[in-house]
Amino acid sequence: MPNVTCQNCGQASSDVARICRYCGAQLPHAAQQQRTDYAEPRQGSYVPPHSWKSGALPQASAPAPMAQAQPAAAPPSSHGFRCPFCGSDAPPMIARRISTGGWIVFAALLLFCFPLFFIGLLIKEEYRACSWCRSPLT
Repeated sequence: MPNVTCQNCGQASSDVARICRYCGAQLPHAAQQQRTDYAEPRQGSYVPPHSWKSGALPQASAPAPMAQAQPAAAPPSSHGFRCPFCGSDAPPMIARRISTGGWIVFAALLLFCFPLFFIGLLIKEEYRACSWCRSPLT
């Protein structure tokens, strides 16, 4: 591998380096030479629509503006619900959770009959909440 001598510090660097690894100065061949060690395309192979030798990159055409979808109009509310906290007319969220009685049974069975403590976790109740603000509804 041929070496190039740095004009600033006199140390030898490889010919592919652009700056001296000892002092950081730009090497003389980096400013004067351009690398042209790429292969020429073979006959019958793909040739890009631009020339790499000329140094010009292909001009990218401006992308077409994306069409923005119009938000769909909300269908009229047929369920007649309106949240008293936020005023949303979205239908309420209905979920199940462990009831207060279930937690009491869980604690009692945990103390008195350990193998059956999980029965309290099976006692569930249904609750409703606003799907927008998550406020509990009574």
